[in-house]
Amino acid sequence: MTDSHELLAAYVESGSEPAFRELVARYVDLVYCAALRLVNSDSHLAEDVTQTVFADLARMAGKLSRDTMLGGWLHRHTCFVASNIMRRERRRQFRERQAVEMNSIEDHSEANLAAIAPVLDEAINQLGSKDRAAILLRFFEQKPYQSVGDALGSNEEAARKRVSQALEKLHELLTRRGVVLSATALGSILTTHAVTAGPVGLALNVSTVALATAATGGATTLTFLQIMSMTKLKIAVATAVVAAIAVPLVMEHRENRKLHEENARLRQQLAQSDSLSAENERLSSLLARANRSPAAATAFTNEQHREVLKLRGEVGRLKTEANTPKPSPISGVISDPEMRKAMRDQQKMGMAMIYKGFTNRVSLTPDQMEKFVDLLADDIMENVDHVGVVLRDGKSQEEIQQLFAAQEAAMLEKVSALLGPESLAQYQEYTRNLSSHLTAEGFKAQLTGDKAAKEEKSKQLYEAVRQETEAVLAGAGLPADYQTLPILNFRNLASEQEAEKNLKLMDSILDRVAARVPSFLSPEDIKKFSEWRAKAVDSSRMGLTMNRKMMAPASK
Repeated sequence: MTDSHELLAAYVESGSEPAFRELVARYVDLVYCAALRLVNSDSHLAEDVTQTVFADLARMAGKLSRDTMLGGWLHRHTCFVASNIMRRERRRQFRERQAVEMNSIEDHSEANLAAIAPVLDEAINQLGSKDRAAILLRFFEQKPYQSVGDALGSNEEAARKRVSQALEKLHELLTRRGVVLSATALGSILTTHAVTAGPVGLALNVSTVALATAATGGATTLTFLQIMSMTKLKIAVATAVVAAIAVPLVMEHRENRKLHEENARLRQQLAQSDSLSAENERLSSLLARANRSPAAATAFTNEQHREVLKLRGEVGRLKTEANTPKPSPISGVISDPEMRKAMRDQQKMGMAMIYKGFTNRVSLTPDQMEKFVDLLADDIMENVDHVGVVLRDGKSQEEIQQLFAAQEAAMLEKVSALLGPESLAQYQEYTRNLSSHLTAEGFKAQLTGDKAAKEEKSKQLYEAVRQETEAVLAGAGLPADYQTLPILNFRNLASEQEAEKNLKLMDSILDRVAARVPSFLSPEDIKKFSEWRAKAVDSSRMGLTMNRKMMAPASK
């Protein structure tokens, strides 16, 4: 069987999805069960924690050393993620209450394991690194002692002693928390119940979300180039992307549940509509007969007329509601003032990092910088609103162009009013070359050579992307300030047709750049650039599609 380190290396080096999916399949039960204990047996939250942990693994895989015990890393990160979800004080009070109840209990049943579960993982997390690794390898990864010894750099007998010592230390930590449980009983419980199977399909769902997340450059966001997920600029680009203001994994999960409930309610209303339609037909028939017969007309009272009209109105209302598009998954989030402010703050932070080079170049005062970044964040939020309107109303391509052209013109006026004409020109140039700048800066860390050599190669890569972008835009008859960075061109979110046009331009630019890089990159650098370029367009397309779905009205 392939070693976990080999699988991780395969994913880091070549982006192998099968390797990553195998890692998820191996460790998903360990992570899910730990999460389940940490979130007080809330299965939905446990799945959210599990998804987040493996999404983080996908993003951070390249930073893990070869010596990292993957099971130990995953367990510790699970504890960290869960602690951010659960309110610390509430969990502490719960643990204390459970510990008091456990003082007189010496029962090794699964029910009692559930009772001490919130204490268990934190206690494990406080063990020394080798003791923690021994516990996790033996009881959570369910390795035989020989494998534990191999992993710890010792033999089977030494592994037995290490596990026994670690178990005693864990027992002491639990005792301090008021849990009366012998080391032998603790070992028995861990052997039997430490890891159980997670929900059916969890591994597939988790690996799919994690790989999509990593491929598009952020924990809950979608960027324009996969290379951004490997650079220090990743955070900046990630927070600037529309999906960063969309829905974090937990919120998305809950939103989906709300949509399912809404769908069930709508189906019930439609059934009611069908019933009312039948009653409407019956009463209409009676009315028609009454109109033909004077005697029957006398019997058909005004009250019955009113009933017919009432039923007709109710049927019309239900059919109108059934045919009205439901709000997009993101609309409920951004309509909340507090959530909208939090999302805007994310955009502000991200754009501040992306435009740091510009603000340094024009030497803005602290007050100017604050106001400038406010403009950038507001511009993104306004564009998001525009995208929602376009997708909801189904506007034409001409209307889309007019809407976003007006938004861009308004933004330029605001920048000019704040910074002046000279700085405006530099802002336009910087924005026009964002793709060149982020590509060069992002790829710098992957280049071979010393610092000076990397700087020189990065400058040449920037110039190659800039020149080829200008050439491709001119050839396509597009203005020089056309935003080729797919995720920051909001037309791409409003229109799939516009997105495909932008992606074709991006592919053409990268094709021309690839023909130039042999003149200044080493063979190893060229190979890395080729691998990155092969995924760039597909990753961007996936990012745009997922954003568009999040912002489009829910299906009927």
